[in-house]
Amino acid sequence: MKRYFVLETLTENEIDASLDLKIREHLKRCFPESPEKFQQVRVWHNTSPKFTVIYRDTSGRVLGHVAMVVRTITTTWNWRYNVASLQGVSVDEECRGGGLAQQLVVRVLEEAKQEGYLYAILFCREPLVAFYQKMGWRLADDSVVMRNMEDNPITMKSNCPMYKELTGAPFPEGPVDVHNPERVGM
Repeated sequence: MKRYFVLETLTENEIDASLDLKIREHLKRCFPESPEKFQQVRVWHNTSPKFTVIYRDTSGRVLGHVAMVVRTITTTWNWRYNVASLQGVSVDEECRGGGLAQQLVVRVLEEAKQEGYLYAILFCREPLVAFYQKMGWRLADDSVVMRNMEDNPITMKSNCPMYKELTGAPFPEGPVDVHNPERVGM
């Protein structure tokens, strides 16, 4: 029996409590090493998404997810850019291998580009690097440091920072710090 999926792009205002719970259940299935993380929230590093893209089957079960949060990167010369930061890219195990993750990422990048972001960033685990590289993502050549709400460095389990140029503007060279936009006055 063929499964049918619905791809949706949703703002935070369009995600009610019931859908929030379904998304968190999906994230618990896909990130089993930290189910307590998604008991109450579905965000990483206390940053709410600007929008979320999900796949649901016709029964309403969430089978795929990616959220876009706004981050600010600062560079060696203190240049600042707001970037589209992808978080929680995930597809239920039984649905992998059919292109759903790629469709989720492509949709998020299309939305981010329409909103004027020059770059997208994400942090992934080493086994996923090749997957993202096939879609044009690049590993950062220099150090990339993620910072928390207090602007202190975070130790990341996902230790492969990657970026994608959305408009042709070259990604800044040199070390990059990734901040919550409110922490750097943007």
